Amino acid sequence: MLFAPTHDSAEKVSLINSLFRLGVSYHFEAEIEEQLDHIFESQPNFADNNDYDLYTVALLFRVFRERGYKISCGVFDKFMDDDGKFKETLMKDAKGMLSLYDAAHLRVHGEDILEEALAFTKAHLKTYSSAASEDRSSSPSHLAKQIMKALEMPLHKGIPRLEALQYMISFCGEEKGEKNDQTSSLLLFAKLDFNRVQLLHQQELYHLRRWDTSALDELPNYMKILYSALLNLFEEINSEVTKEGRSYGVSQTKEMLKEMVSAYHLEAEWFNQNYVPPFDEYLDNAIVSAGCYTLTAATFVGMGEIEGIDAFNWLQGRPKIIKDSYTVVRIIDDIITHEFEQKRGHVASAVDCYMKHYGISRDESVEKLRLMVEDAWKDMNEECCSIKTAPVLSMRLLIFLPIVNIARLTEVTYKDVDKYTNPQYLKDYITQLFIDPVPI
Repeated sequence: MLFAPTHDSAEKVSLINSLFRLGVSYHFEAEIEEQLDHIFESQPNFADNNDYDLYTVALLFRVFRERGYKISCGVFDKFMDDDGKFKETLMKDAKGMLSLYDAAHLRVHGEDILEEALAFTKAHLKTYSSAASEDRSSSPSHLAKQIMKALEMPLHKGIPRLEALQYMISFCGEEKGEKNDQTSSLLLFAKLDFNRVQLLHQQELYHLRRWDTSALDELPNYMKILYSALLNLFEEINSEVTKEGRSYGVSQTKEMLKEMVSAYHLEAEWFNQNYVPPFDEYLDNAIVSAGCYTLTAATFVGMGEIEGIDAFNWLQGRPKIIKDSYTVVRIIDDIITHEFEQKRGHVASAVDCYMKHYGISRDESVEKLRLMVEDAWKDMNEECCSIKTAPVLSMRLLIFLPIVNIARLTEVTYKDVDKYTNPQYLKDYITQLFIDPVPI
């Protein structure tokens, strides 16, 4: 399907989008790269030069941006009126509006047209969603379900594995006449692959339960199990990767774990001294205590031979995309949890530090911090647009994406409520991902 000739490049990009949405694109990274490179280089203006509708242009923009191609937001100019606003006729095109809404979340700084697109689509999609919810005569349509879901959690900010599951179960092929041999084959392949990966995850979870938890007399009881498990984990991993000549990854991860513990210690000192640090001082330390470098390094170790020492050298340079991702992690966490944590006794949060530093109210601080989160997403989007110039394919595709996925995980886990502290809210997600196979 990927290499079959087609008279319209948009059809090929639509197929690639289906592979992304169904969670199986990782099987075809090189092939997808080859196809998108060919389209983008041979027809750099094809989104402008063809009479595509809003849905198609927005889909093309999103797919290329997601893969690091610097496609211009100017492709949306033709949908604007003389006053610089989106044409009112677009409001009747709910499918196109949803596609534009998804695309707008890939915006970077200075793209006013996408800021306008996000505000425009969000307002009208909410109206469409409300009307569909209030219509008691029938169940919500396939499109209405997609809109409701997107307003709750935008595609770009959702956990890819969950997005794929929801897409294949609830959305793919539900519209009348949409199913054909190609979509049926893709859907079956995606379901089989999801269940195969789920079995792999179950095996991994089983092995995690086999950690040795021998006591360490020097530590208080509450730390013995944790520290012993960490030591055994590092020893087990080091034994495996040494055979492959990759022990450098384990040693570097240990050093970054020490940095994270030092950041914890500093926070404990601040708490004991009742010290509320300036906001920038707090955030610099809080990003480290959130595990930004430790978790990223651990991810690289788990990638096997795909990533070498170059990835760890890159990490040592403290790349901006990691700081951006963990800015999202720390600030969203603090916004949702700070009131509860202060009641139980906790170091000052981002909200507390921002309030004191700038002398403004709690609500104003939260509003400013949410804007900071959006800015961090724009920065990440911009960083991802530079991956096309990275020297190694795996650097482009496999280093940046896990880092962005950490921010996505946080968006979902701390959406409206602290699901980390109250894991009952995550029960359905855990069941879907790790326990219940997808019906074939």
